[in-house]
Formats: sequence, structure tokens, C-alpha cells
Amino acid sequence: MKLINVVTACNYDLRCAPPSISYLARYLLGILIVVDLLLVSSAFAASHNTNKKIVIVDQNQAKALILVYDNATAQVKAASAELAKYIRISTGADVKLQKFSEMKDDQGKVRIIIKTANVVQNENAKLFAPSDEFSIVFPDKKTIVIGGATDWGTEFGVYEFLERYVGVRWLMPGPAGAFVPVREKLSVPIHNIREKTTFGSRLLSGLRGSEQNLWARHNRMHGQIKFHHNLLKLFPPGKYTITHPEFFPVLKGQRYLPKEGTERWQPCFTAPRIVEEAVKNVCDYFAKHPEETSYSLGVNDGGGQCECDTCRAKIGTAKNFLGMRDVSDTYFEWANAVVEGVLKQYPDKWFGCLAYSEIAQAPSRVRVHPRIVPFLTYDRMKWVDDRFEKQGKAITESWGERASSIGWYDYIYGTPYLVPRVYFHKMADYYRYGHEHGVRALYAEAYPNWGEGPKLYVTLKLQWNPYLDVDKLLSEWYEKCVGKEAAPYLKAYYDLWEGFWTTRVQNSKWFKNDGQYLRFDQAGYLDLVMHEDIVKSRKLLEYALAKTKTADQRTRANLILRAFEYYEASVLSYQDNIKCTGFGALSFSSDCDFYKKKKEKRISLINEFENDPVLIHPIRFDKERILQW
Repeated sequence: MKLINVVTACNYDLRCAPPSISYLARYLLGILIVVDLLLVSSAFAASHNTNKKIVIVDQNQAKALILVYDNATAQVKAASAELAKYIRISTGADVKLQKFSEMKDDQGKVRIIIKTANVVQNENAKLFAPSDEFSIVFPDKKTIVIGGATDWGTEFGVYEFLERYVGVRWLMPGPAGAFVPVREKLSVPIHNIREKTTFGSRLLSGLRGSEQNLWARHNRMHGQIKFHHNLLKLFPPGKYTITHPEFFPVLKGQRYLPKEGTERWQPCFTAPRIVEEAVKNVCDYFAKHPEETSYSLGVNDGGGQCECDTCRAKIGTAKNFLGMRDVSDTYFEWANAVVEGVLKQYPDKWFGCLAYSEIAQAPSRVRVHPRIVPFLTYDRMKWVDDRFEKQGKAITESWGERASSIGWYDYIYGTPYLVPRVYFHKMADYYRYGHEHGVRALYAEAYPNWGEGPKLYVTLKLQWNPYLDVDKLLSEWYEKCVGKEAAPYLKAYYDLWEGFWTTRVQNSKWFKNDGQYLRFDQAGYLDLVMHEDIVKSRKLLEYALAKTKTADQRTRANLILRAFEYYEASVLSYQDNIKCTGFGALSFSSDCDFYKKKKEKRISLINEFENDPVLIHPIRFDKERILQW
């Protein structure tokens, strides 16, 4: 109990500790703070009726205030403002947001304290384990403390409070995408909450604009480790082709000296002093960017492995499961040596890389350094086929034998697919499997089409906790999106397309390939789309729209229907390409005008969507010159 008083005097901030306290001591102090808070609040709960609640708002009148410390970061202040904002939207009550230094009298109100513990990880900490962790505790009957081990944890603790107690759900981006129940009273049960994520790093790419990125943060997206193509930045050709040409690969018998910014080459991993130069450059990077926690050792895109005599002798002639040269052992010998050198100066840093192309297979002789997280690149929707699932799991497990932590790089594209590509249950299955087999970081090329409805919402919920009930997540999303009466029609719509992608599409030539990802730039899967699918989809969405009750429900239903119109126009114009060209086209002349109009509508819609913060297509078929016919 005395510790709580000390902590209160220090504003619950480990930065009040003298500089002489070691990192380990500060870490242990942070743990003691959390433990003591839990013990105090547990004792309080035990001595009171745990069925009692703390009232935040009563009859639309604020009975609480939100307190932040004067030295709070911009991130914590922004999260605190979100808390006040959504309580006001829900209840109409203005719960004041104040600094501690400005509070003269709380007038007996409940204090909601937003606080970051700033716990320092020690050298042997697990992969970002505490960074997103948070707790909501009750030191006394007038105090609620929302706090995390880092500012990210604190922010996510605020979002948990809003979801759990206020009932907020961020279904889609934009103002209408947030479901906020209207209430006169808001009360919080006295029950301690402590949560941490299952996957330490969770990142979706291809989001467009502030609305989409804020939506993702509300749903706890937080990428924490760099791993993308980066060796061309580690050894910029503009400098090193002059000073160290030997760092570049021998290709077809000649030293290849690339131009600045070009890919399709890899360094010669056996070149003299290339490890030492890499260590120097990475350390220089961390010196200039002390806030960064990781560095990418990801290979460049497009192959180009060195064929010098030393590399050829070390690599040998073996090929990996993709039929490419197996360079994994040679690459990880180099990467391990670089990491060891950097950790001598920066012992708390992490490193990511791509298990991709020539490095797709786990090394056979070398164990991956425990501070390196290899990201296995694969489109796991392919796991709807038992053969691909068995192969993918075998690859994951072989990496698990050679690496302490694994990352998964996925291709869950919305755009440029031309019908909703949803596979909620298979996604839940493979996230659970991944967690149980050493996967601790997730990344996906998402490039959303929000016509896919709950897809990315469910994705981020499962990335936080893959053991959630996916059917409950979906049911909740449908009902809060369009209302109880309309929800069954929305469910039927997405059930139709989930069945298409998890059952029917396996029979297409488009699906049967052994690459790392499905060919999103080819539309062969549309050969399996029936006219009845399109007709039924439109009817279901129109029924859902008709059954909505509120303006927000209608806005969301209209958005999904509008997105469907692009799908519809794409499918029908694709059929135009089949019916209205080649042998027998004249017999369909009466239909061709209709289909051609759909082709024109497809183009007009994607232009209209360009100015919509939700419907915008991050990959346009006309600009990328794909999926045209």
C-alpha cells in the first residue's frame, strides 16, 4: 500500500526515478506498480459489493472527469480526447478533460486517470510482449486508471474502455462507420481488466487517407517491426558501386553494378568486410533514429543472387520448394553476423526480413538469430485447398524449428478483386494455427475494398485474439452495421461469397498454381460466377437497405450496395468479353449493348470512388493496366 502512495507522488511515472536506477530496476519497478495497483483494486473489490458500478454519466449529466498528466505525450492526449468525444456522442454529457496541474477541485466526481507506465524492456524481453498491453483498474470507488506499458498500450486501453463499457464499434472508416449507442446513463462495473495481444506486430498496407488509418488504429493495428525490401538502402549503389564494387553480385560472369534505386540484385553476402560495413550503417541509422525499435534486412525484390565462385561454392545447387536457388543458409550466416555486431551497441533492437523467393525455405544448417523475425510470404486463402494447407503448414513448422519468432506476410487483397473475397472462418483457423506454431508478427497487403464489409474488422479482431468466436464477431458486425431486421440479409450476402471463395473457386484454372500468391491481376475466377449470384446479391443488399431504421444504418447499407455496383458492373462487363466477341457473338447482340453499358459504368464508378474516403480503390485497374478486357 505504501508503494501506491509513492507512485501517486511521482504521478505514476517511472521517469521520476533517478538516472542511477538501472534499466532492469526500472523494469521491475514498473512491474511492481502494476502488481500493486492490481492488489489494491482487488482488495477494494473484495471489501465492496462487486456487483456495484461506478457511475460516469447519469441522466445525461457528467459524474466524472478525465485526467491526464502534464507530461503526457501527444498520443496519450489524443486517446484521452477520443474517450471524451465518444462518451459525449453516446450520452450527450461533457466529461471534462483536464491536466492534473489544472485541477483545483474534482467536486466529488469520479476520476478517470489516463496513464502510461513507461516500463523499459530489458535485453531479453520477448518480441514486443508488453508494448500493447494495458489494464483498467479501480484503486478506490472514485478512481478508474486506464494504463499501458507504453503509449500504444494506453491508447488501446482507452479503446477497450469505449468498446466494453460505452458499446462503441468502429465498423468501417468514416463518421458513419462508427456505431455508438445512445444512452442516458453510463456506469462501469468494478472489475479489473488486463489484456495483451496475441501477435506482437499487426499491420495492413494499402489503407488510404486519415479516415482509414484512424479506423485501423481504433481496431488496434500496430506494426512494430520493419522487414521489407531494404538492402538497396543498406548498400546504396550511388555510393558503393564506387567505393566497394565487390559488394555487388556477379551475374552471368560479370560484376553487376546497379543504378541508384534499382532492384533485381542482391549483395554478395560473402564479400570481404561486407558484414562490418552493414553493422556500421545500421548503427548509424539507429543513432539518427533512436525512436526506431527495428531495422529491415529484407532482400531486394526480383532475385539477382550473386554467382561469384565463393557464393556458388557456399550455396551449392540445391533448390527450394519454389524451384529457386536455396540461398537461405548463406543469407542467414550474413544476417546473423550483422545482428550480432549491431546488438553490441544497440542491445534492445529487432530485425525483420523476408522469407521470400530464394530465401523462402528455412535454412538447413544455420539457426536464425533470436532477434531476427523472418516473414513468410504466402497467400493463405490458398489453404482452403487441403494440398496447399498441408504444404503451408509444413513450411511454417520447418521455420519454427530454425527461428525463435516467425512473421507471416499475407495477401488478403480487397482491390483489385472483382467480387467480395471473404473467407472469415478459414482466416480464423489459420491465425489460431499460426499462434500455436511460433507466429508472433503479422503483415498483409490489404488494399481494401470496403464492399467486403466485415473482412478487415474481423481480421484485426482476430489478430489481437485469434481465439475469438468468428461467428459472434460477424453477427455483431451485421447487426450494428444495418440493424437487427436487416442483418440476416447482409449475412446471407457475405455467406454467398464466402462459399464462392472457400469452395467453388478451387475448381477454376485460376486457382491451381503453386506460386506464393494468387494472381490478383487476372480475372479467371469470374468464369465461375453465375448470373444468379449477381441477381441474388443485389436483392439481398436491397432488402437489407429497405430494412434499415436509422440514418447511419442506411448510410452503411448504401455504401455496401454502392460498392457492389462496381462488382456487378465488372462481372457483367467480363461476360461481355465472352459473349460479345468471337464465334456466335451475333446471337447475343441484344445483350451486348447491356453488357457494354456495364463496362462503361465500371469505369465511371471507379472515377467517382476516387473522391470518396471509404470507397476509393487503392489499386485502379485502369491506372495499373490490369483486369482489363
